[in-house]
Amino acid sequence: METVSIDESIRVGAAFDRRKVRPVWFLWRNRYYKIKAVNFTWRSNQGTARLHHYSVTDGNSSYELCFNSATLEWTLAKVSME
Repeated sequence: METVSIDESIRVGAAFDRRKVRPVWFLWRNRYYKIKAVNFTWRSNQGTARLHHYSVTDGNSSYELCFNSATLEWTLAKVSME
């Protein structure tokens, strides 16, 4: 499996359940990706900003999405393809 760093801004549709956020789909380079599963989540800090990371799959490839709680922006950090 090859992992490629991307670090590009994306649009994300997310569901909110109590205090949890779950990405449902994302739009990257004018292509729509439906998220079939969230495999893992974790948090990190970038200066004073809290980053929320999501390892997700569309059934074909794996993606690392990152939400910056200070700027309210989503990025596609990495893509893993077979």
